Amino acid sequence: MGEHGYKKELNFWHVILLTSGAILGPAIAYIPVTVLTFGGPVGIFSWIIAFFLIIPMALVYVELGTMWPKAGGVAYYPAKSHGSLVGLLNGWAAFLGYTLVMPLVVTSIVEYLSFYFPGLYNGQTISNLGIIISVGIVIILFLINIRHVRLMGDINNILTIIKIVLIIFIIAILLKFFDPSNYYSYGGPAPYGIDGLFLAVSATILAYAGFRQPIDYAEEVKDPGKFIPRAVIVSLLIVLLIYMFESIAFLGTINWNKLGLSPGDWSGLSNFPYPFISSSQALGLSYLSIIIIIAVIIASFSDGLIYFGGAARVSNSLSRYDEYFPKFLSKLSDQGIPINSAILVVLISIPYLILLPSFSSVLGVFVDAILVSYAPAAVSLAVFREKFPNENRPFKLPAYKILSPIAFVIGGLLIYWSGFSSIFIAILSVLAGLAFVLILVKKRKFTAMDLKSGLWYLVFIIFTLLFSYIGSEQFGGKNIIPYPYDSLIYAISALFFYYWGLKSVD
Repeated sequence: MGEHGYKKELNFWHVILLTSGAILGPAIAYIPVTVLTFGGPVGIFSWIIAFFLIIPMALVYVELGTMWPKAGGVAYYPAKSHGSLVGLLNGWAAFLGYTLVMPLVVTSIVEYLSFYFPGLYNGQTISNLGIIISVGIVIILFLINIRHVRLMGDINNILTIIKIVLIIFIIAILLKFFDPSNYYSYGGPAPYGIDGLFLAVSATILAYAGFRQPIDYAEEVKDPGKFIPRAVIVSLLIVLLIYMFESIAFLGTINWNKLGLSPGDWSGLSNFPYPFISSSQALGLSYLSIIIIIAVIIASFSDGLIYFGGAARVSNSLSRYDEYFPKFLSKLSDQGIPINSAILVVLISIPYLILLPSFSSVLGVFVDAILVSYAPAAVSLAVFREKFPNENRPFKLPAYKILSPIAFVIGGLLIYWSGFSSIFIAILSVLAGLAFVLILVKKRKFTAMDLKSGLWYLVFIIFTLLFSYIGSEQFGGKNIIPYPYDSLIYAISALFFYYWGLKSVD
């Protein structure tokens, strides 16, 4: 790691706003409407259900991140518990997913700017000028992230507070036009029944995925054992209320005729590229469209700022521990920043931006690459409880023998629910990380024990890909296993992999 170390410069509010800022990204413009598309009015309750589903997984990371606070720790824990194979695949998945946030957020910014500057986006891909602007935004993210981590934290604090205030303002204005008939008319509260609510949950739980970011900065938090547990829970509660009231506000302002939809055509809401803007203009609130665009741009930029730093720290972690990545990526600058890893993020982000020049083309790959790296931590926690029972744990997951497997199942379902088309590209990209195994073999750092303790994870990833192909059409599969039995069978199968992973290190 050289003579420099990470600087402990992040306080309690930094951690809260890192978590909130990471979750409240470009999704603020889409998913609050998506839940209505899937479930109708009852989709609002999917935010509450998803909140309780995500809590076990969040608390798994809270225990790990406070027990051993490591920058880029999401790549460290599975490697320490299960060796090189799991460490490589998990770490590579996290790094790839975090890095893809850059093209994701900058294309989101450019696409929303194109509402007033049409030359930036043709409805399918951003233009050459849009790509140039996007590259410029990536460079700005880089320049901010190579300074002291406190500067990044302070800037994110300001941006996150502004976007929360703007979202609350938008919600308050829309609620003035709330029409309660949209709740009980047009097919009733649950036009698509329990199936619709379940599908809505699959969307809302994905929206909470940014809760893990404080773990990536844990080594730079002044008092991680005290700050991280409180901050993660408080942030998730804040986000729950914001997202839920976004959905409520949009529901109450739907004017079917002015939107050009048949009354009760909930699925038709998915046809609007800028749903909140469309709803505001239908109400004659053109000024609100400008505020919505500003809010989305700030939310996207803040999201990119946080994930850029997370990607650099994961890369640094993969280099520092067992040299999974080249040694030069472990270098820290005088300011305690993984400078070479930050440069690597830029060098990978820009080609992906050119190859996938639209928000929708990046979204699925980004989501799944990150989600593939979520589940193993639950197995790591259980392994550490058995191997290091007396380790100092400022926070302990209660009833871990019950909640850890639940967290693993939820982590697996998050991948499965994202759909086959995204899973196919993302998992193939993750499996490309196996090429690093050849480097480890050459260095004699990959043993038969690494294979024994890591095979379960490799098979789990491949199983998820194959199961997604034969799963229900609701999630992009061939419907060989129809909905909702597909999710039930997948959940049971995930438990098998959890206990295999737990026993593999005996």
